[in-house]
Amino acid sequence: MPDSFALLWMTLAALLGLLALALGLRVRRQTARLAQQAMELREARRQEALGTLAGGIAHDFNNILGSILGFGVLLEEDLTAAPEQQEMARQITAAARRGQHIVGQLMSYSRRNMQDSLQLRQPVSLDGIIRESLALLAPCIRKSTRLAYQNRAARDVIEANATQISQALVNLCLNADYAIGLRTGTIDITLDNLCVDVPYGEPDRIILSGGEDAGSTVTLINGRLHSGHYIRIRISDDGEGMTRETAERIFDPFFTTKDVGVGTGLGLPALQGIVHAQGGAITVTTTRYRGTVFELLFPAEVPHAA
Repeated sequence: MPDSFALLWMTLAALLGLLALALGLRVRRQTARLAQQAMELREARRQEALGTLAGGIAHDFNNILGSILGFGVLLEEDLTAAPEQQEMARQITAAARRGQHIVGQLMSYSRRNMQDSLQLRQPVSLDGIIRESLALLAPCIRKSTRLAYQNRAARDVIEANATQISQALVNLCLNADYAIGLRTGTIDITLDNLCVDVPYGEPDRIILSGGEDAGSTVTLINGRLHSGHYIRIRISDDGEGMTRETAERIFDPFFTTKDVGVGTGLGLPALQGIVHAQGGAITVTTTRYRGTVFELLFPAEVPHAA
């Protein structure tokens, strides 16, 4: 009889131990999940606050620049008889226009501006936008950098804000040219179609992988891709590439690796807002000293939830 009780107690103790282990594992999983959700919530609130701040600053600053630009143009017209002073007036208007370009990036980052831009969507040809953007880029790219474009897409029409798409392409190509530097290099742009069978990515989270070892490739997915058909713009360069530490910050507002006065750190956050507003996603693949590939994926149709 005592042996039976001992066996029973041992069995109960083993069961209680297993139960405690299972509860411990469940608590750890729940704790990790809650910590992840809290981090994502903090990041979403931070991005929303920065977007609101950016929109407010951009609106006020744009009004000031509008006045400067307007008076600068009038001054140019009044100084036709004084070429030296007229050139100074031109410098004023040129600086104001550069300021307006920065304001445009701030407004692109603003969530409010993204929502307003939805009203400006219309059917556009991505091939046409790319060709127009390349014409704008030609005088801005270094002569040692070669621009190459291939259209492999059977379909290239989406509903979009053409100005914003062009802004995103120009910004990416200028970044690629900067990464190549003074040496001879190539920026390859490809337009094609992609079918996504298995959804991947997260709507409000950037997924980063690789790059732990020096010289290894870093992969980044920014946005959620549902199953369906997409039109892809692929921009690759053979420039300096990025480390993991740099790649995980490229979509942070005001983060830049460029020299002071060259970069604002708003181009890629604006790109993120533009692509997400279209229901698309961005993937980045980069290897230090070997180059970087950006892929912009836009839904060719309304993707079904998965």
